[in-house]
Amino acid sequence: MVQKVKSYNENLQKELLKGWEDFVHYGKEDESVRPVVLQSWKRCLAQRTDPFIDEIARILTPEEFALVEARKEKLIRIARPFINLLYQYVAGTGFVIFLSDEQGVVLLLTGDEEILRINRKINLMEGAIWTEQEAGTNAVGTAIIEQRPMQIVGGEHFCTIHHGITCSGSPIFGVDGELEGVINMSANSENVHPHTLGMVVASAKAIENQLKIEKAMEEISNANIILNSTLESVPQGILNVSVRGEINQLNNRARKLLLIKEENVIGMLLKDTIPCMVNVAKSVQKGLADTMEVTCEDGDAMENLNITIHPYYNNRKEYEGSILIVQKRERVFDLVNKITGAQAEFSFKSIIGKNENFMKAKEIAATAATSNSTVLLLGESGTGKELFAQAIHNASKKKGPFIAVNCSAIPRSLIESELFGYEAGSFTGANRNGRPGKFERAQHGTIFLDEIGDMPLDLQAILLRVLQEKEIVRVGGYRPIPIDARVIAATNQDLVNRVKEGAFREDLFFRLNVITVNIPPLRERKDDIPLLVGALLPQVTKNSQKNITSISTGAMRALKAYDWPGNVRELENVLERSVLLAEGNQLSVNDLPKNVLDLTHQIEERTTKVITLQEAEKMAISHALEQKKSIVDASTALGISRSTLYRKMKEYGLDQMEM
Repeated sequence: MVQKVKSYNENLQKELLKGWEDFVHYGKEDESVRPVVLQSWKRCLAQRTDPFIDEIARILTPEEFALVEARKEKLIRIARPFINLLYQYVAGTGFVIFLSDEQGVVLLLTGDEEILRINRKINLMEGAIWTEQEAGTNAVGTAIIEQRPMQIVGGEHFCTIHHGITCSGSPIFGVDGELEGVINMSANSENVHPHTLGMVVASAKAIENQLKIEKAMEEISNANIILNSTLESVPQGILNVSVRGEINQLNNRARKLLLIKEENVIGMLLKDTIPCMVNVAKSVQKGLADTMEVTCEDGDAMENLNITIHPYYNNRKEYEGSILIVQKRERVFDLVNKITGAQAEFSFKSIIGKNENFMKAKEIAATAATSNSTVLLLGESGTGKELFAQAIHNASKKKGPFIAVNCSAIPRSLIESELFGYEAGSFTGANRNGRPGKFERAQHGTIFLDEIGDMPLDLQAILLRVLQEKEIVRVGGYRPIPIDARVIAATNQDLVNRVKEGAFREDLFFRLNVITVNIPPLRERKDDIPLLVGALLPQVTKNSQKNITSISTGAMRALKAYDWPGNVRELENVLERSVLLAEGNQLSVNDLPKNVLDLTHQIEERTTKVITLQEAEKMAISHALEQKKSIVDASTALGISRSTLYRKMKEYGLDQMEM
């Protein structure tokens, strides 16, 4: 792997050097050169920067540099600890880190001593000017002009003296958006990681944030009051804990969340003062960066919290203690849900259809949205059950997330922990701090249980208890966790028959079946097909980069004649396939798939030819077996029992068909 990376770097360097040579020697603009680099080269050429210089062109005199230092005192003071911290991450790897002002003058310089010694030979030192005019294309000078982070690799530098290095620079902006300076990391190109620029940008942002804090601090005379004000202004609880586990400082938010009653806890041991923080105290004493779940209790009061531990070190790299950030677990779930996209996108306006029965289903669903009752969505696969669930959520008063769970897609061994979470050490391979389940993540929102008919019986009993008690217990745990989440369930199965067969609990069925929404299949609302095609076709056309503007009368007739066992989902797939195969601007009959046309022809034949009941029954069974994934689904679609279906299959010679 190392050899491959090295080979890649060598090839990249050769390509960059070729582009540089073409430009410098022949005035040729190579397409492989990045536009931003090419523009920088042109500026260097216009400024008559010498690409073959042996050292930085200009170093400030001590008097000149003293004036710059005095002017940038605040930036130097604020940036120094961040630069030292950044160096701690890369010490011994050949990096040089430095800070410049807005005019490219190097203010601070640190790095491995041997590397610093080598760089001093080319006048890279405090007081050196690192602009494009003085040093050619480089991350500092180019970032000053471009006003954005830059990474200049090897041969992208205008001056040959820098062709062996890669430099990564990020501008630092002041409170009012003015350029304050640039932070830069440089090393031999082979030592630079793709994340190097990200580290530099993060440090620049940290310095910018500190500049903002400094401006606020200048307005207050007492530093302790400032610190307390800052701590009290954040929504999280904050504690500063020493390496021995003593509480150095905390804000009132931390007191409230951790249920601390003592007036003065400064200097007291964390584990003795706050019993729920015993394990946190152990991690603090070990200097571990960690995130832990704790539950603090005091009489009837209880808080479920997430504690994030951030160790900090002095300039000698000695561990000094940790900053603890205390948040309610629900706030953490909100962040996770935003990152994972646990949101409902569709509203009732997004659900297309004017069929009478379909509109009735939408009306019932809209009425259900105004209550907090459990909703059961019934409909075949592809009818849009999740769209209805999202629309109900968005039309409700629930402000929390929308969490969708496909009960048939989760392995039997994992579904309980997925739904209800698990405590630390519950089973091998589990997160050592435990993990919340879908119900906890859906707090103050909606949890959508799709394919509820496939849920195992033992878990049905647990789900029933959750619906009744409004609380869950994690796997491996004992403590009930209150749940405020609206439940919407959905299935394509006949739950009444499932109850009769003993595959679904009757008490759970009654608990779920508070408000039922029957979503009709597409074959029962074919009058909506033109509307659906009108909405889906532009989207499908755009995704396939085709220019289909219309659909022929014959093709629309065929679509309306087909029975759509896969419903709207199948219609969308058929349109996507047909658009990909279409040659003109109009979707024609010949573009439709064979199965749609075959069934259309059969239907047309039925209208002109009288067939026997046996022939019709055989045709219906054959079609159901072809379209459905199992005997259970086929019998449900036909409205007959499995035993009857098996008997009919044998009678018509269909028992050899593969399911």
